[in-house]
Amino acid sequence: MNHLKNRLLTLSTLILTHLFMSIFDSSLAYAQNKKEEKPQNSESEKLDVQKLEQKYWSAKDDDFTVVQNRAFPKEKRWYLNLSYGMPMNDPFSAGVLVGTNIGYYWSERWGAEFNYRKASFHDNETTATFISEKSVYPDANRFQSLKVLNITWVPLYAKMSWLDRKIIYFDMGLQLGFGQTEYQIIRDGGNENKTGMTTSLNLMQHFFFSERLALRIDFTNTWTSESRARYYTSPSLGDRTLPSRTINDSTLMIGLTIWK
Repeated sequence: MNHLKNRLLTLSTLILTHLFMSIFDSSLAYAQNKKEEKPQNSESEKLDVQKLEQKYWSAKDDDFTVVQNRAFPKEKRWYLNLSYGMPMNDPFSAGVLVGTNIGYYWSERWGAEFNYRKASFHDNETTATFISEKSVYPDANRFQSLKVLNITWVPLYAKMSWLDRKIIYFDMGLQLGFGQTEYQIIRDGGNENKTGMTTSLNLMQHFFFSERLALRIDFTNTWTSESRARYYTSPSLGDRTLPSRTINDSTLMIGLTIWK
Protein backbone atom coordinates (compact mmCIF):
# COMPACT_ATOMS: atom_id res chain seq x y z
CA MET A 1 0.00 0.00 0.00
CA ASN A 2 2.78 2.39 0.92
CA HIS A 3 4.57 1.49 -2.28
CA LEU A 4 1.52 2.51 -4.35
CA LYS A 5 1.26 5.86 -2.55
CA ASN A 6 4.90 6.58 -3.24
CA ARG A 7 4.48 5.91 -6.97
CA LEU A 8 1.37 8.16 -7.14
CA LEU A 9 3.23 10.95 -5.34
CA THR A 10 6.18 10.68 -7.70
CA LEU A 11 3.89 10.72 -10.74
CA SER A 12 2.05 13.77 -9.46
CA THR A 13 5.32 15.60 -8.89
CA LEU A 14 6.50 14.85 -12.42
CA ILE A 15 3.22 16.08 -13.94
CA LEU A 16 3.30 19.34 -11.96
CA THR A 17 6.96 19.92 -12.84
CA HIS A 18 6.32 19.36 -16.56
CA LEU A 19 3.28 21.68 -16.45
CA PHE A 20 5.29 24.41 -14.71
CA MET A 21 8.16 24.18 -17.20
CA SER A 22 5.73 24.39 -20.14
CA ILE A 23 4.12 27.54 -18.74
CA PHE A 24 7.55 29.10 -18.02
CA ASP A 25 8.84 28.37 -21.57
CA SER A 26 5.70 29.86 -23.16
CA SER A 27 6.00 33.02 -21.07
CA LEU A 28 9.70 33.40 -21.92
CA ALA A 29 9.07 32.98 -25.67
CA TYR A 30 6.23 35.52 -25.63
CA ALA A 31 8.38 38.07 -23.80
CA GLN A 32 11.22 37.56 -26.29
CA ASN A 33 8.89 38.05 -29.26
CA LYS A 34 7.47 41.23 -27.76
CA LYS A 35 10.98 42.55 -27.22
CA GLU A 36 12.04 41.91 -30.84
CA GLU A 37 8.83 43.23 -32.35
CA LYS A 38 9.08 46.92 -33.45
CA PRO A 39 6.02 49.01 -32.76
CA GLN A 40 4.58 50.77 -35.80
CA ASN A 41 4.64 54.24 -34.29
CA SER A 42 7.91 54.04 -32.33
CA GLU A 43 10.63 56.68 -32.56
CA SER A 44 12.83 54.31 -34.60
CA GLU A 45 10.26 54.33 -37.41
CA LYS A 46 10.38 58.17 -37.77
CA LEU A 47 12.36 59.70 -40.66
CA ASP A 48 15.60 61.24 -39.44
CA VAL A 49 15.95 64.24 -41.79
CA GLN A 50 19.21 65.36 -40.25
CA LYS A 51 20.87 62.01 -40.98
CA LEU A 52 19.61 62.12 -44.55
CA GLU A 53 21.08 65.61 -45.02
CA GLN A 54 24.41 64.47 -43.66
CA LYS A 55 24.44 61.49 -45.99
CA TYR A 56 23.19 63.02 -49.23
CA TRP A 57 23.77 66.78 -48.89
CA SER A 58 27.42 67.43 -48.19
CA ALA A 59 29.58 70.52 -48.71
CA LYS A 60 30.70 69.30 -52.13
CA ASP A 61 27.11 69.62 -53.37
CA ASP A 62 26.91 73.37 -52.73
CA ASP A 63 28.13 74.29 -56.25
CA PHE A 64 25.85 73.47 -59.16
CA THR A 65 26.43 73.74 -62.91
CA VAL A 66 23.98 73.61 -65.78
CA VAL A 67 24.78 70.89 -68.29
CA GLN A 68 23.69 72.05 -71.75
CA ASN A 69 24.27 70.43 -75.09
CA ARG A 70 26.34 72.82 -77.25
CA ALA A 71 25.33 72.19 -80.82
CA PHE A 72 28.00 74.62 -82.10
CA PRO A 73 31.05 74.66 -79.82
CA LYS A 74 33.69 77.43 -79.98
CA GLU A 75 36.50 75.89 -77.94
CA LYS A 76 39.88 75.68 -79.76
CA ARG A 77 38.49 77.23 -82.92
CA TRP A 78 39.57 80.17 -85.11
CA TYR A 79 37.10 82.52 -86.76
CA LEU A 80 36.94 85.39 -89.24
CA ASN A 81 34.20 88.04 -89.09
CA LEU A 82 33.39 90.55 -91.86
CA SER A 83 31.09 93.38 -90.80
CA TYR A 84 29.34 96.53 -91.96
CA GLY A 85 27.92 99.31 -89.80
CA MET A 86 27.35 102.95 -88.97
CA PRO A 87 28.24 105.55 -86.33
CA MET A 88 25.69 106.05 -83.56
CA ASN A 89 26.72 109.26 -81.80
CA ASP A 90 29.03 111.25 -84.07
CA PRO A 91 27.67 114.86 -84.00
CA PHE A 92 29.50 115.99 -87.16
CA SER A 93 29.85 113.01 -89.52
CA ALA A 94 27.72 110.39 -91.24
CA GLY A 95 28.65 107.41 -93.35
CA VAL A 96 29.53 103.74 -93.05
CA LEU A 97 32.18 101.53 -91.51
CA VAL A 98 33.57 98.21 -92.66
CA GLY A 99 35.47 95.92 -90.34
CA THR A 100 37.12 92.58 -89.86
CA ASN A 101 37.69 90.49 -86.72
CA ILE A 102 40.14 87.61 -86.47
CA GLY A 103 39.98 85.63 -83.24
CA TYR A 104 40.44 82.39 -81.35
CA TYR A 105 38.59 80.73 -78.44
CA TRP A 106 40.72 78.60 -76.13
CA SER A 107 37.58 77.65 -74.15
CA GLU A 108 33.83 78.05 -74.54
CA ARG A 109 33.96 81.11 -72.30
CA TRP A 110 37.24 82.88 -73.11
CA GLY A 111 38.91 84.06 -76.28
CA ALA A 112 40.89 86.86 -77.92
CA GLU A 113 40.60 88.73 -81.21
CA PHE A 114 42.07 91.51 -83.32
CA ASN A 115 39.56 94.07 -84.59
CA TYR A 116 40.11 96.50 -87.47
CA ARG A 117 37.55 99.07 -88.67
CA LYS A 118 37.76 101.58 -91.48
CA ALA A 119 35.41 104.56 -91.88
CA SER A 120 34.07 106.29 -94.96
CA PHE A 121 32.54 109.46 -93.46
CA HIS A 122 31.21 112.74 -94.80
CA ASP A 123 29.64 115.83 -93.28
CA ASN A 124 26.21 115.19 -91.81
CA GLU A 125 23.28 117.57 -92.20
CA THR A 126 24.10 119.55 -89.05
CA THR A 127 27.68 120.17 -90.16
CA ALA A 128 26.59 121.16 -93.68
CA THR A 129 24.14 123.70 -92.25
CA PHE A 130 26.83 125.12 -89.93
CA ILE A 131 29.28 125.54 -92.84
CA SER A 132 26.67 127.26 -95.02
CA GLU A 133 25.83 129.74 -92.24
CA LYS A 134 29.30 130.38 -90.77
CA SER A 135 31.51 129.69 -93.79
CA VAL A 136 33.88 127.69 -91.56
CA TYR A 137 34.14 124.11 -90.44
CA PRO A 138 33.30 123.17 -86.81
CA ASP A 139 36.30 122.68 -84.51
CA ALA A 140 36.03 118.89 -84.61
CA ASN A 141 37.95 115.79 -85.64
CA ARG A 142 36.87 113.01 -87.97
CA PHE A 143 37.25 109.29 -87.24
CA GLN A 144 39.38 107.38 -89.75
CA SER A 145 40.17 103.87 -88.52
CA LEU A 146 40.52 101.66 -85.44
CA LYS A 147 42.87 98.85 -84.43
CA VAL A 148 42.08 97.05 -81.16
CA LEU A 149 43.12 93.83 -79.44
CA ASN A 150 40.18 92.41 -77.45
CA ILE A 151 39.79 89.87 -74.67
CA THR A 152 36.45 88.08 -75.01
CA TRP A 153 34.27 86.69 -72.22
CA VAL A 154 31.07 84.80 -73.10
CA PRO A 155 28.84 84.29 -70.04
CA LEU A 156 25.63 83.49 -71.94
CA TYR A 157 24.89 80.59 -74.28
CA ALA A 158 21.28 79.64 -75.01
CA LYS A 159 18.76 78.62 -77.64
CA MET A 160 15.38 79.94 -78.69
CA SER A 161 12.48 78.85 -80.84
CA TRP A 162 11.80 80.59 -84.16
CA LEU A 163 8.03 80.43 -84.80
CA ASP A 164 8.00 76.93 -83.26
CA ARG A 165 9.74 75.69 -86.40
CA LYS A 166 13.46 76.02 -85.79
CA ILE A 167 15.82 76.16 -82.80
CA ILE A 168 18.34 79.01 -83.05
CA TYR A 169 21.49 78.81 -80.92
CA PHE A 170 23.09 82.06 -79.78
CA ASP A 171 25.61 83.44 -77.34
CA MET A 172 26.32 86.87 -75.91
CA GLY A 173 29.70 88.16 -74.83
CA LEU A 174 31.64 91.15 -73.59
CA GLN A 175 34.94 92.36 -75.01
CA LEU A 176 37.47 94.67 -73.38
CA GLY A 177 40.16 95.99 -75.67
CA PHE A 178 43.05 98.40 -76.01
CA GLY A 179 44.48 99.81 -79.20
CA GLN A 180 44.84 102.81 -81.44
CA THR A 181 42.48 105.14 -83.30
CA GLU A 182 43.47 107.16 -86.32
CA TYR A 183 41.60 110.47 -86.69
CA GLN A 184 41.85 113.62 -88.76
CA ILE A 185 42.06 117.23 -87.58
CA ILE A 186 40.33 119.26 -90.31
CA ARG A 187 42.02 122.61 -91.06
CA ASP A 188 41.77 125.19 -93.76
CA GLY A 189 45.47 124.94 -94.47
CA GLY A 190 45.36 121.16 -94.83
CA ASN A 191 44.05 118.31 -92.75
CA GLU A 192 46.31 116.56 -90.25
CA ASN A 193 46.18 112.83 -89.51
CA LYS A 194 46.93 111.81 -85.93
CA THR A 195 46.59 108.74 -83.71
CA GLY A 196 45.49 108.29 -80.11
CA MET A 197 45.38 105.47 -77.57
CA THR A 198 41.94 103.84 -77.35
CA THR A 199 39.99 101.83 -74.79
CA SER A 200 37.15 99.72 -76.18
CA LEU A 201 34.13 98.03 -74.58
CA ASN A 202 32.07 95.87 -76.89
CA LEU A 203 28.81 93.93 -76.49
CA MET A 204 28.57 91.23 -79.14
CA GLN A 205 26.16 88.44 -79.99
CA HIS A 206 26.29 85.44 -82.33
CA PHE A 207 23.31 83.70 -83.96
CA PHE A 208 24.49 80.35 -85.30
CA PHE A 209 23.25 79.08 -88.65
CA SER A 210 25.55 76.06 -88.72
CA GLU A 211 28.83 74.84 -87.28
CA ARG A 212 30.78 77.11 -89.64
CA LEU A 213 28.50 80.10 -90.13
CA ALA A 214 26.96 82.66 -87.76
CA LEU A 215 25.44 86.13 -87.81
CA ARG A 216 27.24 88.56 -85.49
CA ILE A 217 26.04 91.89 -84.06
CA ASP A 218 28.40 94.30 -82.26
CA PHE A 219 27.61 97.42 -80.26
CA THR A 220 30.95 99.09 -79.50
CA ASN A 221 31.98 102.07 -77.38
CA THR A 222 35.49 103.49 -77.68
CA TRP A 223 37.21 106.27 -75.73
CA THR A 224 40.15 108.05 -77.35
CA SER A 225 42.24 110.99 -76.14
CA GLU A 226 42.41 113.33 -79.15
CA SER A 227 44.29 116.55 -79.87
CA ARG A 228 42.15 119.37 -81.21
CA ALA A 229 42.69 122.59 -83.15
CA ARG A 230 40.74 125.47 -84.64
CA TYR A 231 39.68 125.12 -88.27
CA TYR A 232 41.46 128.24 -89.54
CA THR A 233 44.30 130.56 -88.52
CA SER A 234 43.74 134.24 -88.01
CA PRO A 235 46.07 136.81 -86.43
CA SER A 236 43.21 137.93 -84.19
CA LEU A 237 42.63 134.40 -82.85
CA GLY A 238 46.24 133.70 -81.89
CA ASP A 239 47.13 130.11 -81.11
CA ARG A 240 44.87 127.67 -82.96
CA THR A 241 45.55 124.78 -80.53
CA LEU A 242 42.60 123.62 -78.40
CA PRO A 243 42.71 121.47 -75.24
CA SER A 244 42.76 117.70 -75.82
CA ARG A 245 39.56 115.78 -75.14
CA THR A 246 38.52 112.19 -74.58
CA ILE A 247 36.12 111.40 -77.42
CA ASN A 248 33.49 108.65 -77.14
CA ASP A 249 32.49 106.91 -80.37
CA SER A 250 29.62 104.40 -80.49
CA THR A 251 29.10 102.12 -83.48
CA LEU A 252 26.69 99.37 -84.50
CA MET A 253 28.09 96.60 -86.71
CA ILE A 254 26.42 93.59 -88.35
CA GLY A 255 28.53 90.88 -89.91
CA LEU A 256 29.02 87.28 -90.92
CA THR A 257 31.33 84.99 -88.96
CA ILE A 258 33.09 82.05 -90.60
CA TRP A 259 34.38 79.36 -88.19
CA LYS A 260 37.29 77.08 -88.91
